[in-house]
Amino acid sequence: MSPVPLRIGALPAPGYDVRRSGLRWLCEDGQRVRSGEVVAFCNVGLRPAAGSRSTRTRPFIEEEHDFQVAFAVRTGGILRRSDDSSLGGFLDQLQYYQIWTPEFLIGHLECAEVESTQGANDESLRLLMLAGRRVTALADVRAGLLTGWHDRSRAWWSDGGDRFGTLLCLGICEQRGIVRGEQSAFLEIFDAVAGPAQVVYFTDDALVPCASVVAGQLARSPDASREIAADFARSFGTGAVVPTPREWIFAGALLSSLLRSPIAEPQDLLIRGGLQRIESPDAVLMSLNAEPMFVLRHRRLGYTLHCHGFRIATAGPAIHAWLRADFEQVKRAPEDIFRDYCELIDAVRARSETTFLVLNVISTSGSEQVQCYAPFPRPLGKMFGSVRARELNVMLHDLAHQRNVAIVDVDAIAAELGSQRHAPDGIHCSGELQGEIRREILRLLHDRGVPGFAARA
Repeated sequence: MSPVPLRIGALPAPGYDVRRSGLRWLCEDGQRVRSGEVVAFCNVGLRPAAGSRSTRTRPFIEEEHDFQVAFAVRTGGILRRSDDSSLGGFLDQLQYYQIWTPEFLIGHLECAEVESTQGANDESLRLLMLAGRRVTALADVRAGLLTGWHDRSRAWWSDGGDRFGTLLCLGICEQRGIVRGEQSAFLEIFDAVAGPAQVVYFTDDALVPCASVVAGQLARSPDASREIAADFARSFGTGAVVPTPREWIFAGALLSSLLRSPIAEPQDLLIRGGLQRIESPDAVLMSLNAEPMFVLRHRRLGYTLHCHGFRIATAGPAIHAWLRADFEQVKRAPEDIFRDYCELIDAVRARSETTFLVLNVISTSGSEQVQCYAPFPRPLGKMFGSVRARELNVMLHDLAHQRNVAIVDVDAIAAELGSQRHAPDGIHCSGELQGEIRREILRLLHDRGVPGFAARA
C-alpha cells in the first residue's frame, strides 16, 4: 500500500487572508473511500490582509457565516485522519480560527499502487466550495454541511480554467432534491460533473419564482424597488390588524426576495487561481410547477406576487388582510404563461447568451377515473389538474420551438419509472426519480455546450 498525502493546497485571495475552522469529518478513520468522495469540510472566511487598501465590498460579505470548503479525494483508498485536523466544539465551526496554509495535511490515503498513481497531484484534494446567504443573520444553524435557512445557496469546484459554467436554478420544492441532493449540499451533482462549474439554487420558501415574478424582478429599477418597500411599510404596519412577530418575519423574507433579481445578481468565486466574479448565468433551470392558475397583482404599483397557498394559509391574519386590501387575483391561462416566458427569455438574452431549461409537469396518473369529459364545463384545465398539466406541457413545446428552450421531460421519465410509485402527488419525487432527472439536466447542459458540465471521468 502506498500513502497519498491529503494536502489542502493553495487557495489565494489577493488582498485578503483566507482563514478556516477545524475540520468536521464525514468519514470514519480507516474507512475505504472512493475517488471523488467528499470526506470532510470546514468553514472559511476572508479577512483584509495587513496593509490592504481595497475599496471594493468584501467578497462573500452576505455569505460569510455559511461559507464552507468540502474536501474530496482524487483517488480511492483507506482514509487515515490527521490527529490535528480537529479539536471539536466551536473551533470546528468558527471560520476565523486558523490561517489557511497550503501545506497542511488533513490525513492520508492508503492506496494500492494503481490508485496512488491515479491520485498523484501536488494538491491531492479537490475543493468543493459552498456558500449560503441567510434569510436573516439570526438564522445561525451550523449543524453541518450547508445547513441553515438560506434564500440562496450555491456550490462550485475550486479547480478549473478561466471559464466557469453557471447554472441558476429557479423552481419549487421539486427542484431542491434534484439540485441539492439527498444531503442538501450539491454533492450528487458535483460528483457527476468535471467542472469548472457553479450551481446556484434559490429557494421558494417565501416567493415562488414563476416566470412573471422573475421577469418583474429583472426589469425593476432601484427607484421602483424603493417605492415597493415604502408602500409595504405604510400599508402592512399600519393596517387594521396588528402584525405578530412571526408575520413580520414572513413579510420581511417575502419582501427581501421580491426586491432582488436572481438573474442579475453577480457572484464571487474563490478558486485555486484566486478570486473571480460571475456576472450572469450560462443556463437557467425553471419549472412549470411554479406556474399557478392565478397570481397576485398589486392594485396600485402593478407588480406580481406569487406565494404557495399553504404558506399563505398559515402566515397569519395581518398577512391575509394586507393581501386582500392591496392585491387582486389575476388568472393565468397557458397562453398567458407562454407570454411571461417569452418576455423573460427575451429580456435575459438581451443581456447575455443564456440557455434555458424548463422542467415540464407530470401528467400521467394511474388513479385518474374520468371516462368521459363531455359533462364538464370548458376549459377543462380549470376542472382537472391532469388536463391542465397536459395543456402546460403542450405550451412548453411551443415555447421550445419558438425560443430554443430545452425541455427536461419529467413527465416521460416519471412514466417510465412509474409515477404512482415515484411521484405519487405528481410533484415530489423519490430519490431514484430525482437522480434520473438530474442526469437528464446534466446531459442537456452538456449537449447545449454549457461549459463545465461534462461528465467526470
